[in-house]
Amino acid sequence: MKLQLYQQLLHNLGDGAVRGKLFVFEGPDGVGKTTIVGALKEKLRGEKTGFEFMSFPGKESGTLGSAIYDIHHSPDRYGITAISELAKQALHIAAHIDAIETWIQPLLRAGVNVVLDRFWWSTIVYGEVGGVDTSALGQLVAAEKLVWADTLPSIAFLVDREQPIDRSDKMETWLKLRSRYGELSSVEGRDYRVVVLGNTTTVEEVVNRASSLIEAIAL
Repeated sequence: MKLQLYQQLLHNLGDGAVRGKLFVFEGPDGVGKTTIVGALKEKLRGEKTGFEFMSFPGKESGTLGSAIYDIHHSPDRYGITAISELAKQALHIAAHIDAIETWIQPLLRAGVNVVLDRFWWSTIVYGEVGGVDTSALGQLVAAEKLVWADTLPSIAFLVDREQPIDRSDKMETWLKLRSRYGELSSVEGRDYRVVVLGNTTTVEEVVNRASSLIEAIAL
């Protein structure tokens, strides 16, 4: 159903004169990122129009991202007993490219602001921590960047905290993920604005900070 609504939205909007802005949220699982994005969605849609919220690889029925999400999280449903880490990241990049070409770029061209839960950062971070060859990962991300063309985030939010929420297992891996996100955000901050969003207070306070930064640019 939501897929049909997106198609109708794009049809109605056509090509807007003002290009929309891209805002992305990143961070390792357990920092509360998706909760924050969900609360931000309610706040911005309650106060303003002109925002669409999407996620990578995507969960909407009828999309490539949904199929890849299922393969990633429930491979046994497809008779898959194992997936290499590199192949897993390649599947995610394929879903990203499909979403960028089919939805995100058309929405931005129509003047709609897009808030994206995850970016290609996760491919790099989770791939490297998972032991994937960095050169191979770089080639995958390079293909996605070609599709993004000259589109860069207006703000990339890195949600951060010192301890994960409700994730006491595999702490060593989680700390590696957090550290790599921090390193990557410093590098990417040379090309576009990166804001470290400390999730150490209430969800409302964190969302208010993010929304004020977004509204100052997008409205």
